[in-house]
Amino acid sequence: MKNLGVICGLTQEADCLGVFPADQRPSVRCSGARTQRAFDLARQLTAEGCRGLLSFGTAGGLTADLKPGAVVIPQSVAVDDGRVYETSEPWRDSVLRLLAGGEVIDTRTMAGADAVVATLAAKRALAARTDAVAVDMESHAVARAAQEAEVAFLVIRAVADPAGQAIPDWVLGNITEAGDPRYGAILAGLLKNPWDLPALIGLAGNNRKAIAALRRVAGHLGPSFGLE
Repeated sequence: MKNLGVICGLTQEADCLGVFPADQRPSVRCSGARTQRAFDLARQLTAEGCRGLLSFGTAGGLTADLKPGAVVIPQSVAVDDGRVYETSEPWRDSVLRLLAGGEVIDTRTMAGADAVVATLAAKRALAARTDAVAVDMESHAVARAAQEAEVAFLVIRAVADPAGQAIPDWVLGNITEAGDPRYGAILAGLLKNPWDLPALIGLAGNNRKAIAALRRVAGHLGPSFGLE
């Protein structure tokens, strides 16, 4: 489905598209959890002829009712500076019809942030400012590129770290530009902060739930992801 461009932050998110035959997969790019890179890659995809842009991957939860693995397909993406990007209503409706009777979908607002929202206090503050239920680092950038190119835009995200789960600060930034974890740096950080091992194990388990949800959704929607 080369008319569809997909932006992910991490390689493991992009790997969820492996449920499709190689010759049927949409064009996918990994930003390495870098907002500006997500924007640049999204612009490249529209220049290559993609008529729809999908922000696909994991997200941080901002409300207590969203558990790990919860799927968010928002009506809009809110940014801290007051900008709000609407997702494509026809595309979203198509996706929701295809998923009806399967996944429980939350369509409330997603927040976009240029940096990881890692602490409980930061999550609460962002939720209060934006009235969003989840946050990621790519969707607002993809939305801006889609708006500039006048193409359809959609977000499909699954919660990895819920509202009540903080991310140790030494974990942050250990992602390569290609979207792969820097395992050596993470191990070194763990050796210096062994008391964070339970938190790291919890994060890994919740991330697996999110990736499993993304893979299920992709499998139900097919290579076009409902883009008509």
